[in-house]
Amino acid sequence: MSQTKPNVEASDDAPTEYHPLVIVGGGIGGLVLALCLDQVYNHRDSKKVTRLPIHVYESTTAYTANAGGAIGLYSNGLRVLRNLNETAPNLLARVREAGCDYIYRRWMRHDGMEVAVAREDELLPPEDATTTTATVDGNRTTKTNETADRRPTGGAFGKISELFSLSSSSSSLPSSSSDADLQSMGIRRWKYQQVLYEACIEAGIQIHFGKRLQAVLSSNADDSKTTTTTELHFKDGSKVKTSLLIGADGINSKVRNYILNPTGEETTQKSLEEFMPEYTGVTCLMGCANVPFQRGICFPSSATTKCHACYYPTKVPKEDDGEEEVVVGGNNNTVDDNSENAADDKYEMVFQIYFPTPIERSDTWRTLTPDEAKVECQELAQKLREDGWDEQFLKPLESPSLKGVLRVGLRSREALDVWHVGGSGEDGSSTGVGRAVLLGDAAHPPVPYIGQGAQMAMEDAGTLSMLLGHFCPVDSDGDDQMPAIDMSKFQDAMEVYEKLRVPRTKAVLGSSVQLGKTQQKRADSKLYNAWREFSIKAQVWAYGTLPVMKPGAAFDYQTKVTEALEELEATT
Repeated sequence: MSQTKPNVEASDDAPTEYHPLVIVGGGIGGLVLALCLDQVYNHRDSKKVTRLPIHVYESTTAYTANAGGAIGLYSNGLRVLRNLNETAPNLLARVREAGCDYIYRRWMRHDGMEVAVAREDELLPPEDATTTTATVDGNRTTKTNETADRRPTGGAFGKISELFSLSSSSSSLPSSSSDADLQSMGIRRWKYQQVLYEACIEAGIQIHFGKRLQAVLSSNADDSKTTTTTELHFKDGSKVKTSLLIGADGINSKVRNYILNPTGEETTQKSLEEFMPEYTGVTCLMGCANVPFQRGICFPSSATTKCHACYYPTKVPKEDDGEEEVVVGGNNNTVDDNSENAADDKYEMVFQIYFPTPIERSDTWRTLTPDEAKVECQELAQKLREDGWDEQFLKPLESPSLKGVLRVGLRSREALDVWHVGGSGEDGSSTGVGRAVLLGDAAHPPVPYIGQGAQMAMEDAGTLSMLLGHFCPVDSDGDDQMPAIDMSKFQDAMEVYEKLRVPRTKAVLGSSVQLGKTQQKRADSKLYNAWREFSIKAQVWAYGTLPVMKPGAAFDYQTKVTEALEELEATT
């Protein structure tokens, strides 16, 4: 056997499993991809008896409650979940049940002054925007906002277009059957991961916990390089071979390192292993507390210091009512059956506060203990109070119900232009390099200011699964044999994948970078801050919401893939 072998701990005597397809990384992107691939390969052909096994390898030993803060989900990501109507027909409903709709989007000054407010359904296609009716949810203050509710859909320009019957075909919003089930929402990250995990187990997807990837290498059955697989070495000594490796393993991706250095050249490999994404000088403290707050997502920004924040509501999982830590998943592949009771629903406010920290702490990225969280949040609340922040923004930090506090030092890393390796050369022959492809943070590390990091990973998953299903179908010789994937057109699939996803992710995440810079600049100049506040008001009046949000949220990955395949067919 001819192979390139980096320095790994895995024993040469360890048995090597083989799976046609392997996903490394059991985060949001990896789990959504597993469900998408299961639908494409195991639910589209009613005559197929043998299932293609989907294997996910996750480094953690289990998913635990209160891990990872909370996230927002937007229509472009939720659309991927809605399309999983064969492998997980109730998935979107279960996700929505575990979270809370935003309804409104507010931009505020740190002293409590409201700059502008928009209806969140402005991010849906205009023909499907819903009428907002707020109700009282427990201790949540959910009054309707007359200014936002009276504003015509699409703002003043939308009203003008309607009056003059202008065509909406030039709009950046795609035509779609989107509905209120795609309304933006907030959800605890671990709860979302739990719902995805349960759907994977129900679908028969195999998730392996405690599998920390140590190295990836190409393995050839003989020196002719006619049959090349990708070999994974895990820190526990186990090995796995696969015909296709998909890396959903985050910003410090080992699969990314393999794609950048597939031959294992020693100097390059050492440089990749030692590389650390650059610290941006900004730290985020995030957590949640059960405190009264206006319904909707809110963005207060300081006019005097480089601090800004994001607040949004989500639902308190029933599991949080007790003191005992909840463990979800693990190598026993059991599902916690502690379901939520709708009659006992409570809500909590998520906070994400960004502040400059020129020197990064060595322990920046971690979940804080309750005692640590109390001290750090109270210290931050005092600093914000001295800066003139309104008390409504400080209540979550000082609440006895404070929980799930995570400290994150924001890091940046260049996005890649090429997301895959392996396949066939220009003459159709094997390159002798095992196939691998990236999605999510591994390919395009996120920036948080526009809320699209997780959505981009979900779009990647939907796009990649559609293209693999089209170009690389299952080729099984019999019901009792291990299904094989026809990889003869893998390179074609990757060309379309990168053509669609590289420009898309760069544009959306680039907008997020620019939005983050404006937040930092507002404290540098009173004149700039006044202009920025006026600009936000004007844009919301004219368009109904900030236009920078629409290209992200209104995107329909399925339509884009279909158009790309039709275009390819027309030119061949």
